[in-house]
Amino acid sequence: MGRLPAPRPRRRVLRWLVDKNPAVSALIERKARRDARARTRGRYPAIDTAISLVVQAPRTGAKDAADKEADAIARLATGPVCKHLVALFRSSEAAKKLVQDEGGDRTDAPTRGVVVGAGVMGGAIASLMAEKGLATRLADLSPAALDEALVAHQREVDRKRRRRRLAPHEANAALDRRDGTPRRDGSGRAEVAVEAVAERLSVKRAVLTEVAETLPPDALLATNTSSLSVTAIAEGLPRPDRVVGLHFFNPVRQMPLVEVVPGELTSPRSVRRACALALQLGKTPVVVKDVAGFLVNRVLGPYLDEALRLVAGGVAPGRLEELLLGFGMPMGPLRLLDEVGLDIADHAARSLFEAYGERMRPSNALGTDLEAGRLGRKAGFGFYHWSDPKHPHLANDLSTLQTSGDLEDLGDDDIVDRCVLAMANEAARCLGEGVARSAAELDLAMVFGTGFAPFRGGVLRHLETVGLQRVVERLGALAEMPDVAARGEAAARFQVCDALGAAASAGGFAR
Repeated sequence: MGRLPAPRPRRRVLRWLVDKNPAVSALIERKARRDARARTRGRYPAIDTAISLVVQAPRTGAKDAADKEADAIARLATGPVCKHLVALFRSSEAAKKLVQDEGGDRTDAPTRGVVVGAGVMGGAIASLMAEKGLATRLADLSPAALDEALVAHQREVDRKRRRRRLAPHEANAALDRRDGTPRRDGSGRAEVAVEAVAERLSVKRAVLTEVAETLPPDALLATNTSSLSVTAIAEGLPRPDRVVGLHFFNPVRQMPLVEVVPGELTSPRSVRRACALALQLGKTPVVVKDVAGFLVNRVLGPYLDEALRLVAGGVAPGRLEELLLGFGMPMGPLRLLDEVGLDIADHAARSLFEAYGERMRPSNALGTDLEAGRLGRKAGFGFYHWSDPKHPHLANDLSTLQTSGDLEDLGDDDIVDRCVLAMANEAARCLGEGVARSAAELDLAMVFGTGFAPFRGGVLRHLETVGLQRVVERLGALAEMPDVAARGEAAARFQVCDALGAAASAGGFAR
């Protein structure tokens, strides 16, 4: 039939008034750059490059435009940000192979499940399971909790329907697939059970024991614990080989990571099934060792505690937040504490101290806030005021947290390094202990689980970019700061761990 001419849009006047007008183009470019930098802080060069090319396109010939695009792509593709993002993409793709056995055969995800506990986490997990195709029953002894979880599920599905992220028939199916009950029977066909009850060993073990009696003998038993030993939870349960940790992060729908935690007796097949479920729910699984805090919370602990110590020492809270945002974190450490909940953060910090000793000793900066009921976002008040959840602002009485002014004049680099390198040293220690199976998986977990600056490629890749020998020297300098040295054994968080020292000698981490 040959070629048919494509109709050209009739924009003759607008083409000259807008597309070909340098003044208008410059105005559009400034506005686009300002909006982009407000979100990225200029850390992603491809965005600025794309804006320039788009704005220049109406006044550039086809051949020159193609040459400019080719030059830009060549420059960006060989830059560090692109390399870091590509490495993260490859790691996330590799996580999809966690469902394969040694022969390469895939393990199927379950199609029916039960979730016990209709709190914030349990309700969200059940809602996501139903939306992603699993027939899901949510069980809780409290009818009020079940009703609240059902309303939240309906609200989320309706929101996606309105935004056309779910077709009407998909939304209806998501509602139909989820039900609730105050009883724990009627789940005899479920292939997986996820408990999300109170963070107490006896409670979790009792719930899983009761659930196991009603489920098929090969059903997967998953615990959403964030601090308890999966091995201890599985003790005494029938078929402990099917018990696995499935640690979701809050908020469940937004956070892309799930830590899959095998206990000592968990079978490889159960691990693969847990990974398959995570992938079915649109999450990225990372298999981590059954240790206190697992991986993400353990590495995050020193970072958050160091931030509290800096504020207590006189660093202005707003300055601290802005510096860590400038480094590339998605939010400042004080806001992150508010999002997590100060009571939960305090409990996690004490658990880490009990498990790892002095280098995890928590500061007492949260004590007054906890006594006053300032628990963070869920209470409407913490380090921030949350009267407007979309635009919280720092509280104006945070000076009461400052017990001295010794660190008021601390340099910007010192503030950032004390937070980031405290986290990085613990991350390297985790790698050395086999908590994560590789540096690539650890970096993926930290980016997806904490939002660690993606353009830096992850915490360990960031150390390699800075230079491992330089990092070792920097940690030594931080350990000698007067306030750090005065902690005695607690200063160990800045003493170079064996894994980091070995990597510095070898020129990098094994990936």
